[in-house]
Amino acid sequence: MAGLMLKFPAGDRIVVNGAVIENVGRGARLRLLTPDTQLLRLRDAVDPNAANSPVSRLAHAVQLMLIGEWPAKEGLPETLATLPPLRNAFTMPDDRACIDQVREHLEAGQFYQALRHLGRLRKRESEILARITS
Repeated sequence: MAGLMLKFPAGDRIVVNGAVIENVGRGARLRLLTPDTQLLRLRDAVDPNAANSPVSRLAHAVQLMLIGEWPAKEGLPETLATLPPLRNAFTMPDDRACIDQVREHLEAGQFYQALRHLGRLRKRESEILARITS
């Protein structure tokens, strides 16, 4: 039986198609059988108050589209428009390739995959900002 297998530790919360689910028992393993289910672990979520940099704001916007809080029809054009200036701000080829991957995933409606790439880019952005401020 195919599907995405998830480890769901006790106390962990996830958002599935807009509904928050919390494991109040022991750890569990879940198998998602429905294709194209929009899933986000809350521990991976970007807090809107912490979205204080270009990449984290972009990740928050993608996250909202992923869980259905912001319709992709509205959010996608605005989100895609932020990518060219962001790409110009990063100079390393790997970072730019990552931004290109984000664009491709967004255009394909693959918001979770876009968030995964944005996670890597957020780390890189943090490193750059730490160097600049120190």
